[in-house]
Amino acid sequence: MHLLIPYVKLRDKDPDFDEFTYGDVGQRARKLKSDLIKGDYVFFHTSKGGKKYITAYYVVDRVLDTLEACRERAIREKYKNPHIRECLAGERPSPNDDDAILFGDPITSRALDRPLLFDRCLAEKLSLNIAFPSSRSETQVIGSATRSWRRLSDKDMGILLNAISTKQNPVRPAMLMLWSTEEVAETIEKDIEDYIASNPRLIGKGLTLAERQLPIAVGRLDLLFEDRKGNLVVVEVKFNRIGRQGLHQIQNYIHDLRKQTKKKVTGIILCSGVMPAYEDDLRKQKKVPILVYGWNMRVQPW
Repeated sequence: MHLLIPYVKLRDKDPDFDEFTYGDVGQRARKLKSDLIKGDYVFFHTSKGGKKYITAYYVVDRVLDTLEACRERAIREKYKNPHIRECLAGERPSPNDDDAILFGDPITSRALDRPLLFDRCLAEKLSLNIAFPSSRSETQVIGSATRSWRRLSDKDMGILLNAISTKQNPVRPAMLMLWSTEEVAETIEKDIEDYIASNPRLIGKGLTLAERQLPIAVGRLDLLFEDRKGNLVVVEVKFNRIGRQGLHQIQNYIHDLRKQTKKKVTGIILCSGVMPAYEDDLRKQKKVPILVYGWNMRVQPW
């Protein structure tokens, strides 16, 4: 059998698409251990910008009790899943509670470069038997119907893999903002991040990409550039409009990098705009430029 699993994106990554692991507890842990076998598919979906997306799939390699996994030296040294870290720290599993970790095959599992829109059109192709009343939006209906894990048939698995394969076509980033209005709504932060990484001249002169998705003590940087003098420029990409939290986030990144490198570090926020309630506050600060993007991926100061 195969599974369709919802998740919420948290700072402690689980599922961790970098290493293809996923941990759970209680009844869901027992389900992972009892229902899945090597070669089954697990598809993960989440909400983004008011829509549902399938963002990754694992081809099951094995499912282990967390305690059993932590006894294996290779697993302890290689994997950073929060269930493993907390188990090694003595914080889990809880007494009388099952705790398990799913390991996806690292070769055949995949985190999608361009997440697959999980809309009514796709849902009706699957054997989920979701009814769509006119009184609710399709995103609300799909969210309610897939809040719990759902089983998928072999046919469902084939439909999803085919849809994913079609979606991962080699579209040039420069074309991302030239699609129809509906398609532009599906653009995600990674699309914008890819475009800026390939076209740093849009945000500054003489910038060279140094790192992407760089983990540091206070989080993970979207993009890190270096200018001609060797100074660092942190770029935080936000798909939606930002508030005060977006500014605080990049200020923390800048502060942490300055401590680590002793270099001059500045930052840029790239977003679709600023929330009205925070416009006055963000306009007063002058240290972090806020850039906005629009059609044709034109970037200009906010």
